[in-house]
Amino acid sequence: MREDPGLDVNRIATTLEANYGVRLTSIAFLPFGHDMRAFVYRVAADDGETYFLKIRSDPVFEPGLSVPRALIDRGIHDVLAPLRTRSFGLWCPLDGHGGYSVVLYPFVGGENAKVVGLSDEQLREFGATLRAVHDSGLEEQFKDRLRVETFALPSAALVRTLSTLIDERRFDSPVAAGLAAFWQANAERIRNLLACAEELGRSLQSKPFELVLCHSDIHHANILIGDDGRIWLVDWDGPIIAPRERDLLFVVGSRIARTVVPREEDLFFEGYGPFEIDPTALIYYRYERIVEDLGEFGRSVVLDPDLSERARQAEADLAMSFFVPGGDIDRAETVPRTRWPSS
Repeated sequence: MREDPGLDVNRIATTLEANYGVRLTSIAFLPFGHDMRAFVYRVAADDGETYFLKIRSDPVFEPGLSVPRALIDRGIHDVLAPLRTRSFGLWCPLDGHGGYSVVLYPFVGGENAKVVGLSDEQLREFGATLRAVHDSGLEEQFKDRLRVETFALPSAALVRTLSTLIDERRFDSPVAAGLAAFWQANAERIRNLLACAEELGRSLQSKPFELVLCHSDIHHANILIGDDGRIWLVDWDGPIIAPRERDLLFVVGSRIARTVVPREEDLFFEGYGPFEIDPTALIYYRYERIVEDLGEFGRSVVLDPDLSERARQAEADLAMSFFVPGGDIDRAETVPRTRWPSS
């Protein structure tokens, strides 16, 4: 459970009225999400409308807002995109909180698919929608604003930095000290993880891939199921131009957010259409996901001075879970199937 950051509600109200013409009548912090730099709220306005508000404490990544708007403009409507400000922007600064940004969305009543799962028809719709994203052609429009896949494992740098820091420092936080001890005990396994992922990346650099627009984090927790049963692809914070496997990582044999079983894979590909996975690319992306999350969780636990011990423990538990027997590291290279429909 996330904790309320205690931002000034009056400042939030002033910002929404000045920039969106929304007069706030109530606001409720929503305690979910793993991004420690993002805080989300349900906002009610005096005209009876309800909104979903996201406030970030780090710089805005503009394409994360403009990509879903562009997808909607292309006719892909199962995408949640930000509302425009009075000056036609997609975000605005939070009054009185330097460095904080405000993004406002329509509020969709419902629950995410991590909690409620996806019906057969919703799985097909998810497949069809993700195929439309991949086939949108927007990679050309955004090629100068998005990272283009090079298989260079950029997340490895943070993990190596943390390894050095953990070897050199002592931590006052009991949770940080505990994670540091675990990290040191698994230092060789972490080094091997990085080496294996980087070797796979180098082997992929000479392969010809079709590069398309990818969401990059489209697991079940980022699929919203509306009260009417409609699905919405949400949280476009890190789109990338990459092979399709970058998104199909969250379908094929995935245990991220919610386990996807073979029957659900088949239903997804009924909507997505025939496809043959490159198993090396899939394995690379599994390793990359572990490395990226390990770095982000580790950084939160040992470097964030504002994190409570409760939140710090939750992040530490997630980092350590990768290493359990039969966990994500052990299963990274298991690819039972590569072709849909089955031949």
